[in-house]
Amino acid sequence: MRIFITGRPGVGKTTLLMYVVEEVKKRGYKVVGFYCPEVREGGKRIGFKIVSISSGKEKWLAKVGEGKIKVGKYAVQSEAGEIIDEVKSALPSANLIAIDEIGPMEMSIPSLKDFINYAFSLNKPLIAVVHRSMKINGKIYVLTEENREGLRSKILNEVLQSL
Repeated sequence: MRIFITGRPGVGKTTLLMYVVEEVKKRGYKVVGFYCPEVREGGKRIGFKIVSISSGKEKWLAKVGEGKIKVGKYAVQSEAGEIIDEVKSALPSANLIAIDEIGPMEMSIPSLKDFINYAFSLNKPLIAVVHRSMKINGKIYVLTEENREGLRSKILNEVLQSL
């Protein structure tokens, strides 16, 4: 089972993913993966963190500035590799893999792209937020303000049936 959530910015994709993650964890399943919240200062986005879903550890993924790998105005931070390695090593024990998000930035970072490809190679249930520009194989739900309440239970039930 592979479920992908997409939609326009701010519609609640990450909120829906994290709702499913928390509900699955409440039922005793192990969820492994990461999410990448934006970081703002003075109302301006300055970068993104990467947070392990299973441990809660976080590091910088990318922030405004100079760096070896640039994605737009953001420089990828090498410390993100610590979280990626931690999450990758936990994948074999996962009941569910959760990723927020799979998009152009994530796929331009070699270690993250490798992680995503590895996660896809495993025969495990997976739920992910995908940028609306990505072409991906799996069941895709387009989240809107009108359907988000109904999709919460639909997606949760689909995930639970696969576990």
